[in-house]
Amino acid sequence: MRYKKIIFDLDNTILDFSDTEEKSLKRVIETYDLPYTKETVQTYKDINHELWRKLEQGIITREELFSSRFALFLETFGIQVDGKKVDTFFSEHLGEGYEMMEHAHELMTVLKHNGYKLYAGSNGVAKIQWQRMKGAGIQHFFEEVFISEDIGVEKPDPHFFTHIFETLNDHNKDEFLMVGDSLTSDIKGANNAGIDSVWYNYAELSANTELAQSTYTITSLLELLHLFNLKQRVTRSV
Repeated sequence: MRYKKIIFDLDNTILDFSDTEEKSLKRVIETYDLPYTKETVQTYKDINHELWRKLEQGIITREELFSSRFALFLETFGIQVDGKKVDTFFSEHLGEGYEMMEHAHELMTVLKHNGYKLYAGSNGVAKIQWQRMKGAGIQHFFEEVFISEDIGVEKPDPHFFTHIFETLNDHNKDEFLMVGDSLTSDIKGANNAGIDSVWYNYAELSANTELAQSTYTITSLLELLHLFNLKQRVTRSV
């Protein structure tokens, strides 16, 4: 296997963002005395997803996303708020979410033990992502951590990956592999950067190949070990 450097997305690849997001969103919903139902949650997710899509396409800025998503969400219930303040409240609780995706710790332990270089590549907020990594005790797995807020561009912008290659002074793209759950950011970003990718399709969604095309697809992180012909280890030390 030619891959030697693996770039992992964080949210819903290594760290369970969905669980963290829902707990934080519940606090917002309860603060404004709204019903905590699937419909209410989905209303927020639809708005947030569309804004992130526009951010990835360069239509809006990060500041516009974070200042408007809760303003738009609560406006659907007739509530006028300072969106930036609500987002700050929400983000403070996001940083408290340390749950990991199933088998993520085991996967990184085995890869690290076998000499692979692991990197994090996230579109998240730097302060929150570092807080969550430290809370989960996983920051030591990564040689370097690359976060879009620090870089100034989001995946799938090829400059996100160019920054990684230049920082590492390593342009041997054949040795890099991107692993992530998002076709529109992780996999499309890898396509744009000219590196191979693994789509972690944990939700077992139907692939939309018009969005992006991954080199490999897995539904469990342990399948990545089979790709590398590695055996599972049960130890949690590195």
